[in-house]
Amino acid sequence: MTINKDTIYTDYFEKTQNNNLKQIGVKESIKNFIDFNLLKQYSIQKRINNSTEYLLQLKKESEKFKDSIYYSQEIVEPLLRDYYKKLKTERKVQLLLLKKELLNEKNIDKYINTLLKQINNNIYIFEKEVEKYSTIQKYKKPVYIDVFSLEKPLMDTIYNAPLNHTTIFKAIDGKIYFILVSEERQYLGNVVLDEIYINNSSENGKNEADLIYSKIKNPEDFLEAKNKYSKHTDKENSFYTDINNDTLYNYVKNVHEPTVFPPIKTNDGFKIYKYIFRDNFEDYNTSKNRIFENLKKSIEVNTLNDHLIQELKQKSFFKEDIYNIKKFQESLPGTYENFQKMELENEKILVLIGNDIKFTDKELLKHLKQIPKEQYPNVVNFSQYILNEWENQAIINYYNSHFYEIDRNKEFYNNLENQLLIKFALKNITKDAQADIEGQQEFLKTHSDRLIWKERIQGTLYYCLNSEVEKKVLQMLNTGKSTQEIGNYFKGKTDSEKNVLLVINQGKYTRESVNLPTEEKLLKKIYTTDYKTGKLIIYINNIIKNDKMTLKELQTMFINEYIDYKIDTVMQQLKNEVVIHIDNLQEDYLIRKYGL
Repeated sequence: MTINKDTIYTDYFEKTQNNNLKQIGVKESIKNFIDFNLLKQYSIQKRINNSTEYLLQLKKESEKFKDSIYYSQEIVEPLLRDYYKKLKTERKVQLLLLKKELLNEKNIDKYINTLLKQINNNIYIFEKEVEKYSTIQKYKKPVYIDVFSLEKPLMDTIYNAPLNHTTIFKAIDGKIYFILVSEERQYLGNVVLDEIYINNSSENGKNEADLIYSKIKNPEDFLEAKNKYSKHTDKENSFYTDINNDTLYNYVKNVHEPTVFPPIKTNDGFKIYKYIFRDNFEDYNTSKNRIFENLKKSIEVNTLNDHLIQELKQKSFFKEDIYNIKKFQESLPGTYENFQKMELENEKILVLIGNDIKFTDKELLKHLKQIPKEQYPNVVNFSQYILNEWENQAIINYYNSHFYEIDRNKEFYNNLENQLLIKFALKNITKDAQADIEGQQEFLKTHSDRLIWKERIQGTLYYCLNSEVEKKVLQMLNTGKSTQEIGNYFKGKTDSEKNVLLVINQGKYTRESVNLPTEEKLLKKIYTTDYKTGKLIIYINNIIKNDKMTLKELQTMFINEYIDYKIDTVMQQLKNEVVIHIDNLQEDYLIRKYGL
């Protein structure tokens, strides 16, 4: 298909219009696609694509979405779904990480089995064994654990472990973990609480906490009490991803609005908590962005970066000269003394990223000469390590600076460009329509039989703050007071909260806009009705039938009708001027596949 000078190939059309083809068929999809491209060409013709406003918006939008497509969705999506599944429950766990010196045991498996028998799936014995044999003490006692706090393979084992049965996890780096999961429960989500802390665990501390709690009549009083009594200096709310106090957990589980909880005993005092809100993970689609943000802050982001680096190294812009690298490593002298004298005559490129980011053998040699003499026997390994580190950092830098030039991101960027061109085309037409006074007048004239008010009242509206004001206004109207006299009487008068007692408007109104009955015949008289939190008195002076719409009314209330008309007019002009060619064979192919 060609639209003016633009050529659209069938595979591109099928790929970008796949959902439309399935839902509305080929003919309608082609029609919509042509309209889309005509507006795009209109934007380019008007040089909108070069405007500062458009370019700034494109930059802003592309940066906003960059984060969501930074990593391949083939890698990220399964990860997010796995974490979402884990977030349904949280597990209370103890961990024992064997000390390094114990890993050197000749018969490590026998040692592990002996320790397993000693623990005997008992949380108290496990705690004592952690004190003796573990590198980390953080998980000595059973605690509910944040799913993002540990590397994923370990967390997978924790979530697959049977309750009350000690499980062994052997990490890829040789570390050995003992895992004991003793409980699990519903995960409440990210909970935001405020707290008042009483740093006294005695009976006096309890009495003080009870007294403070009794003075907090509602959640709004909490901040004042906190500022006055709390020994905790943090003035911000606290953010909890896991709650290890069972009493607090049960309080939070059963509330849905701001609530102040009774004092809770802690290790070193008492705390009074105020529940603010919790952000749970009930639906995957609404939760995935929050899960992704947590994932990026976790240790698992290193795995994502490793996947990304390996993906980028398969791209054509990354060139690693294996031959030159091998020759360099083979040329390294056998002794440290000769190595210090080593020099290179002709600089050779070892790695090239893009057109100008390169790492040479001379640069590698410069780095290697910084290693101490005792490490020289491992010089080849060091050279590979330095090379890999440089490649990894350089390729990420290249990716960030050429983000939308990468194949999988380029399509997204092109779609974003096109969508913004359409948006700005419609914005441009709208702006022209709003400024086109002559066109609006002609539109009113042409459509005068349709742009009329079938019925309107002409009169005065009295917006009364309350029933007392309404009663007084009605009394004044019934005794023949004029609008001016009523206005003068209430001028400047307010209630104790500075709300104006009476507002008076005059003009033409539809019955619907002032809450008048929709069925009964209107008369020239006084009507009363409720309006928001107050009262409305409507004094009808006249009832007008088939009242012509004014230019001002079109501009303020029905300008969208003229804007739609102008958009249709511009589209028709573009269609009258366009040169379109559709390959009938390709169209038939699509019709056979998707339907007419």
